[in-house]
Amino acid sequence: MVMNYRFYVSCAVIMLLLVETLFLGNSFSLQWHSPKLMYQLSAWLVPVKFLLTCLALGCLSRLVLSGWQRYSRYVTSTLAILHLLLLSLVGVGYAFAGFAPLSKQFRLEGHIAVFTADPGAMGKAYHYFSYFCRNKYGFYHLEPISRQNWLGQFDYIEQGGELVITSTTYDGQKEIRLSLAEYGCD
Repeated sequence: MVMNYRFYVSCAVIMLLLVETLFLGNSFSLQWHSPKLMYQLSAWLVPVKFLLTCLALGCLSRLVLSGWQRYSRYVTSTLAILHLLLLSLVGVGYAFAGFAPLSKQFRLEGHIAVFTADPGAMGKAYHYFSYFCRNKYGFYHLEPISRQNWLGQFDYIEQGGELVITSTTYDGQKEIRLSLAEYGCD
């Protein structure tokens, strides 16, 4: 009975961590405090997930199993090894690019949050503007306002029920006004 318990716990840990890495986004899709904090937390969780996956894989490999559990161990072990390779690549990327490099691409001022998606020379860069609302427990939700093409250096403010974005590019300075009438926190 103890062996079955170890088998099920090891498989559950491996599968839960794999699903979190592949499908749930940053930190189990929790939205607490701010998008920047959640991204940084997910970066800190990479070595923790790596260690937990290694421990579960080690426990799983020491078990003597037969029948369907033996075949299930092979499949789960293969997925765990692929997960470890993925986490290693992400960890190396963080080591060479600086810790949590995307955290610099989040901005929050008042009720407006901006995420800058800049893929570099290989694609177009966009700024995603969202209305930011936080409840009394610190959890937040984002309501998308607009996606703007690359703005260069820009500032933004909420002014009279509008989002005013002032950008400076090689073309000069321009101003974009977006209505915030339909956005608000409950």
